[in-house]
Amino acid sequence: MRSIKLIIVYCSLIIALSACNLPTAVPAVTSTPTSDGTMTATPTIEPTPKPDLGDNANPILLALPPSQFQDPVTVANAQTLATLLEEQTGYRVVAVASTNYFELIEAMKIGNAHIAVLPMFAIVEAYNQDAVQAAFASTQEGAASYGAQYVARSDRFTAYYNPSDKKNTADAPEALAQFSGKKPCWTKPDSPSGYIVPLGVLNWYQTPTEEGAFLQSQFSVVRAVRIGEICDFGGTYIDARTYPALKDEYPFIMDEVAVIWQIPPIIPYDGLFLSRTVPANISAELKRALDLIYATDDGKTLFDSLFGFKGMIPVEDIFYTEFVRVVNAAPVKLNELVH
Repeated sequence: MRSIKLIIVYCSLIIALSACNLPTAVPAVTSTPTSDGTMTATPTIEPTPKPDLGDNANPILLALPPSQFQDPVTVANAQTLATLLEEQTGYRVVAVASTNYFELIEAMKIGNAHIAVLPMFAIVEAYNQDAVQAAFASTQEGAASYGAQYVARSDRFTAYYNPSDKKNTADAPEALAQFSGKKPCWTKPDSPSGYIVPLGVLNWYQTPTEEGAFLQSQFSVVRAVRIGEICDFGGTYIDARTYPALKDEYPFIMDEVAVIWQIPPIIPYDGLFLSRTVPANISAELKRALDLIYATDDGKTLFDSLFGFKGMIPVEDIFYTEFVRVVNAAPVKLNELVH
């Protein structure tokens, strides 16, 4: 336990010291006139250059997940990953800790952390602050993101989704205009597929609705839409209508409640990011090293244990653009969603 505590203390010191990394000064001489017209040599201060990123005096900082920074297994895994990155790149890499994602994002923004994994709403905050560049997206069952859908009674609204080929048959403005002035049902205020993203899309396309009702679960939204007394339409994951209890209660639910329009898979899982302060050549080397490490069986086990990654693919910033835009269009408070 003593060694673990030392690692955590060392991590804290690294962040503290890097935040106060003031340049040392060396004297240079300039001449300034005195009151009698003569010239007097006066020393001026010129900063010495900061060591290159990756040097021993300016290591690349690998941030632990904030919720796990005191877990011994996580600390050990972070140290292992740091060592593997050093072996692959030749750069000095140190594992560091932060207490919350807002602190971590600020550190990424100013270059006091360089590699970190962020959950979906922290991703939005990081891009809002222009703090990160995308490197890898985690995947589940081979997919790096998922979508959502709008559902409504098939006898009250026109469906612009073809279940046969699983494609929308109209663009969002045309399909969603029929929800103008109608009352939605949502799941929970922090649900990406059951509230935030569907509402953000409506707001982005300037489709005003009545104040929604929160029903706490996805299948409750489908049930309420089927009954037709609480709300006119709802937002759910794809495809909440197949929930077994719903099909038992309403055998014809798939016909009675239609998918009006599907939101494409823009909702991401956790992602691995680099700080925007990392130079392009170092970013490329770090991405290559992370990819090579993950390609091994031990690497996959390490990433799963450290970050919960079941799979991983390389991505660019554009992969997150639509999600960030839609979340920002929804009236949500990121400080309540980012933990």
